[in-house]
Amino acid sequence: MKKTTLIPMLLAGLTVTSMAIGTAPAEPMTPGAYNFTDTSARISFKDMSTNEDGFRIEHVQNGNTVLTTHVPTDTNLSNRYEYVNLTGLTPQTLYTIDIVAFNTNGDATPLRKSFRTLETPQTPAQPTSIGAYSFTNSSARISFLDNADNEDGFKIYHNGAVIATASANSSTGEFVYVDLTGLSTCALYTLDIVAYNANGESEASIKSFMTTGCMAVTDIPLAPSNVGAYNFTDTTARISFMDNSNNEQVVDGFVIYNNEDNSTLASLPRDRHIQEFQYANLTGLTPNTLYTIRVVAKNAAGEGSAELKSFHTLP
Repeated sequence: MKKTTLIPMLLAGLTVTSMAIGTAPAEPMTPGAYNFTDTSARISFKDMSTNEDGFRIEHVQNGNTVLTTHVPTDTNLSNRYEYVNLTGLTPQTLYTIDIVAFNTNGDATPLRKSFRTLETPQTPAQPTSIGAYSFTNSSARISFLDNADNEDGFKIYHNGAVIATASANSSTGEFVYVDLTGLSTCALYTLDIVAYNANGESEASIKSFMTTGCMAVTDIPLAPSNVGAYNFTDTTARISFMDNSNNEQVVDGFVIYNNEDNSTLASLPRDRHIQEFQYANLTGLTPNTLYTIRVVAKNAAGEGSAELKSFHTLP
């Protein structure tokens, strides 16, 4: 029996409908980058599609990791600009980004843009070598070393309030001097001294002192005498002086100042009797340098007058 092969016949008038294949979005255009800070930037680009689900912003140098995604404000419009703020960036870094439009059918060709973040704004360096002296019932003089070249000025705080300011009129490495007035009699002042600019304030240097008036002026200790200096090395010296009073402070009744900048080279307790010699070892000096020191005795009434002594450290 002969086999018969049946061939399907197309029925006349049959309509064949094909399924539509989806498309990925068109590539965005005209990238822009601006408003840079040390950790942020703003980018813009022209959206050329109406079928994107959104945009990925990828960091090319970091393996195209996604910095952020962006959903357009109106997906029914094309040929319009979109804006994205990038945050959490690394200061002073070159960024190359790919801006990728995407939907469920795939990604557009990336649009590439490069920019560099700014350097982190710098606050000034901290003032150091704080000195306080010339105390009265209502005033004192302070000094400090200017370590910055970008400060707008200096602020002197007491209990969180600014009690004085100083302009940035000295060069880096020079001392600034400020006269404090309107202080309270017989009061302990602890100062925070900072340099500042538009980026903020430096770390604070702290200095404490007490105004006079707790005792009569006649109760201020007599000045030490017979100041001697010997046993010099390149960074040390030994100082001696006669104690001429019996009413200095016990803990830090004597102070040895560098008379050039009023910085404190040493302080020492009263551990002798009147008309006996006191001794102090100075360390951390600069080699091959002429020093003029001022030795004072002090108590709550104030600091006595001083006797000066000069010496030269070894090379």
